[in-house]
Amino acid sequence: MPNSSFKLEASSPLAGFSQDFGTVLVEELTNKALVSIAEPLGMKTKLQAEVKKHLGASWPEIGTTTNSPKAYHLLGLQTDMIFAFFDHPGGLADAAIKLMLKDNAYCTDQSDAWVIIKVSGEGIYAALERICPVNLSRDAFAVGTVQRTSMEHLGVIILKHAEDSFVLMGATSSAEDLLHAVTVSIKNTN
Repeated sequence: MPNSSFKLEASSPLAGFSQDFGTVLVEELTNKALVSIAEPLGMKTKLQAEVKKHLGASWPEIGTTTNSPKAYHLLGLQTDMIFAFFDHPGGLADAAIKLMLKDNAYCTDQSDAWVIIKVSGEGIYAALERICPVNLSRDAFAVGTVQRTSMEHLGVIILKHAEDSFVLMGATSSAEDLLHAVTVSIKNTN
């Protein structure tokens, strides 16, 4: 007979980590969803129209993002597929997108596969330039730019969310390693 006194509770990869380092604030973003939206063969025009209609933003070019008044951030990372990044507590984020886009897209919830860390503050450029090969300077990497890269030895998606603010997305399996790389670099440049 099962023991009903046990209860499972969801937890984020970094347990909601948040720390202020003076010139940089590092915080894990929880209750966020990341859903891949892929184009079925020959349906590009239809899918792009449905994305605009239901998510409120146009299909982004590779390396850019588009944002909607409905709080969807669409990340252009490759041909024929984008990521939708948005607030969504709990699971089944792909079902929410699929309900809107119907059979016009292949949707896959990527949320559990990624840790999402926001780093912000005036000291963030000095800290990130030590561990990221991409030129993230204000002139070279504008707000809304997104790119796949590596930090230390870890694969990362980096999004310039706002001026002096980046969102880093890495594999949940190496969440603590990514956090360690970022926080050590911040400590070494503060």
